[in-house]
Amino acid sequence: QISGVDPFFLHKIENVVNTEKKLRSTNLDDEDVLETIKEAKRLGFSDKQIAICFKTDEMTIRKLRKEANIVPVVKQIDTLAAEWPAKTNYLYLTYGGDEDDIDFHSGKSKVMVLGAGVFRIGSSVEFDWCGVNTVWALKKNGIQEAIMVNYNPETVSTDYDMSDKLYFEELTLERILDIYDKENPLGVVTSVGGQIPNNLALKLANSGVKLLGTSGQSIDRAEDRSKFSALLDQLGIPQPEWSGLTTTRDLKEFAEKIGYPVLIRPSYVLSGSAMRVAYAEDELENYLKLATKVSREHPVVISKFMEKAKEVEVDGVSDGEDILIGAIIEHIENAGVHSGDATMGIPTQTLSDSVLKTVEDYTYRIVKALEIKGPYNIQYLVKNGLTYVIECNLRSSRSMPYVSKTRGVNLMELATLAMLDKKFRDVGVTELPAIRHVGVKVPQFSFMRLSGADPVLGVEMLSTGEVACLGENFADALSKALQSAYFKIPPTGGSVLMTVGGGELKKKIVPLGKALREMGFKIYATEHTAETLRNAGVNDISVLHKVREVGMNPNIVDYLQEGKIDLVINIPMPNNAEKYSEVLKDEYTIRRLAIEFNIPVVTNLELASALTKMLEQRDSNKHTVRSLNEYMDSLAWKFW
Repeated sequence: QISGVDPFFLHKIENVVNTEKKLRSTNLDDEDVLETIKEAKRLGFSDKQIAICFKTDEMTIRKLRKEANIVPVVKQIDTLAAEWPAKTNYLYLTYGGDEDDIDFHSGKSKVMVLGAGVFRIGSSVEFDWCGVNTVWALKKNGIQEAIMVNYNPETVSTDYDMSDKLYFEELTLERILDIYDKENPLGVVTSVGGQIPNNLALKLANSGVKLLGTSGQSIDRAEDRSKFSALLDQLGIPQPEWSGLTTTRDLKEFAEKIGYPVLIRPSYVLSGSAMRVAYAEDELENYLKLATKVSREHPVVISKFMEKAKEVEVDGVSDGEDILIGAIIEHIENAGVHSGDATMGIPTQTLSDSVLKTVEDYTYRIVKALEIKGPYNIQYLVKNGLTYVIECNLRSSRSMPYVSKTRGVNLMELATLAMLDKKFRDVGVTELPAIRHVGVKVPQFSFMRLSGADPVLGVEMLSTGEVACLGENFADALSKALQSAYFKIPPTGGSVLMTVGGGELKKKIVPLGKALREMGFKIYATEHTAETLRNAGVNDISVLHKVREVGMNPNIVDYLQEGKIDLVINIPMPNNAEKYSEVLKDEYTIRRLAIEFNIPVVTNLELASALTKMLEQRDSNKHTVRSLNEYMDSLAWKFW
């Protein structure tokens, strides 16, 4: 009566609770321990949960139950409501049966592919594209049974006709080992489903699973930030100064030594979870608590956050001998914006030949040292002509589909060849074709649906999707991509609101103000931003009163609500110090109102500059409407 839940369900939940109590009161040497474990497994307890109750480890419980033949059976998902026997390749594991529904001794060659799991911020359809293309490539290269393990019904990889067998199961060590024991495949692919399967790689390898492609030890050397940093030191490759987490006192001293701002980075996480930039000691303390909560099993490192640096990344594949760079990707925004949220272009637009050669050199050396066989992604910082390595992922990245389609080469097909111990030369691939067009990828956000969300981008990923478009030049591709992501390009002669925090940023916005005025845009600004623009010779600036200046007209809030603004350029100051609280609140209100009234808002100086240059070329730059196949045909190069 209190809960409003039917007693039928409450009794079932009570049974689970009582079973846990029994587990905690039972010892591993008790006579009835196996029956207790068997009942717990039937109720859905994992080995890890049982191990916690017995105060032991997961593998001890696994060994104990396997010796007692307490193992799950494989059942086919009944798509026919029991009207007649279902013959599907949809499979699941259960302890609620006595025998398997399928025969595992077909004699066919098998490979397991681990999918990406649930869609969320940081993991979306990009990884599913990689998984599906890997399955197709396996079939094409003679594997008779491609087995997909995934639990997300929204994905293409869980469609009935995508793989020979689909296990609709959780992506955990226990479940993957259960399936591996049943199927006895040639190996398991962990490098195409994003961070979840990548995190399992070393544990699977240590449990006797054969990983196809890069070894679990190499993956751990890349993912563990301390080990990877040590490797870079060994190779003589520059990286931002860093230190492993020991004590808060030591880290405070290190931060003081290298100078704020500093970046706190957990290991083995996706989408920059719990990554933060600290500009002062109090922020450092708060962020360290969060980072250690998110990544308890792995070390947290603190490194110098390099402001005003260009971020560059490389997607590619290696077969253990030949190393192919799919693309060197240039981020439009400076470092500090997560790569999943960055607007990026291929080929690079502003990097010098010397920087490109350095990036290639470092890439080859890192890939060789880690003995990569399959996909890889390496991220760099470029500042004052120097190139630094910040991260290496020995898996497919979320930009792999974008690179493949811009390049005209299916990188996942090449990666699959490498994972099957085949060589690129076997299919006549020794180098990749030159790119004759420009590809731009822009993020897609859901701020409208996330009440109160702030659209300012940082080191933790916020986007929920992405769009990539090809064009004859950068402006052409950027314009298409922005419009495809539902960014309303302001009309010629429209109105732009410019609000910028901090004196240094205000000076940097001047060239944009001049360019927009010359194009005929009406510019509105807050008092100090308007003053900076006027002092620099930008005329006809209309001043709007700040949000907190209630009752004073004309006011920013009224103009946003009445649709008098076509574009908001709101560049906030990076420092979140308490003394700026009123300013920060004003800036946030402007951004949030723009989102709620569907007014395009730009919060990054570099992106605002790129957008302004695109608008300058709008009249002279006509859109080219061509299909993807037309762009690919122009390359006149295919190996599949």
